[in-house]
Amino acid sequence: MSMEFSKLEYIVKVAELGNITRAAEELFMTQPALSHFISRVEKEEGVKIFDRSSNPVALTYEGERYVETAKQILELNRRLQEEMAQVASARKGRLRIGIPPLRAAGMLPRFIPVYAAEYPEVEIQTVEHNSRQLREDVLKGSVDFAIMPRLGDLKGFDCIYLCQEELVLAAKEGFIREDQYHEDEKGRRVIDFSTLRDVPFILLKSGHGSRGALDTLFELNGYKPRIFMETTNNETAFGLAAVGMGVSVVPRSTVETIRHDYPVRLFHLSENGYFWDVVAVCRKGEQLGLLARECILMMKEVFEEPEDLSDEA
Repeated sequence: MSMEFSKLEYIVKVAELGNITRAAEELFMTQPALSHFISRVEKEEGVKIFDRSSNPVALTYEGERYVETAKQILELNRRLQEEMAQVASARKGRLRIGIPPLRAAGMLPRFIPVYAAEYPEVEIQTVEHNSRQLREDVLKGSVDFAIMPRLGDLKGFDCIYLCQEELVLAAKEGFIREDQYHEDEKGRRVIDFSTLRDVPFILLKSGHGSRGALDTLFELNGYKPRIFMETTNNETAFGLAAVGMGVSVVPRSTVETIRHDYPVRLFHLSENGYFWDVVAVCRKGEQLGLLARECILMMKEVFEEPEDLSDEA
């Protein structure tokens, strides 16, 4: 307890007991020390709080007003401490999460109901920007952490693993011929890059993190795509593929979030799939608050097992 609150506690204790000696005993002080303390407070406040000529010690008019207000302040402080204890135990407070808009549409409906059931008094606020802007939001402290793929320049950040997300090739039904893919032992369609020499690709523009991941994939397969069009977001790439303008490689979350009326087929990019890590990004060396840490742990649990998705969107 701070010195200011101790001052109020001491005065209230003497007022309640009407006896400085008994009050000193309960406060684990000597009687002279408490008497000196009261005199000092009265001097600081410029009023007499106690009438020491009476037995028991009585409050003056000014003292009654002082003690009444002191009790109100102490009660408010007690409530504040209880509320801070609730925040410390991750049961009440505010959490600010940065997340790209499309990812928010795919991930948050799965996560928020689970989290809200466990922590109903935690207010969740989302800041929805692209990954580049989210990195700036993290550095400015306008979000507690941001959710994004582990891509691009994240040297100045700490990344906490959440889950893996598969990238898949999307095409309109019938756009990819049967001789351009094969089915693995589990019956999943796996694309054969060697047969895609003349297939038009719709890709994100260079400089986007996911484009870098795709360039690496193409290089691993010794494949140079025929680029029909470049865009700035996965939604557009997938939408154009859905209407038969080419094929696109997009995160599975994009496919599951976008609603469309076109028959689309999805293909795995290798026998084991092609994945990137989705992480929670925070400032390097920063100690996350308990609310944020508890949230990230729960996200790991929710997204540990991917949704059972069909190969057709």
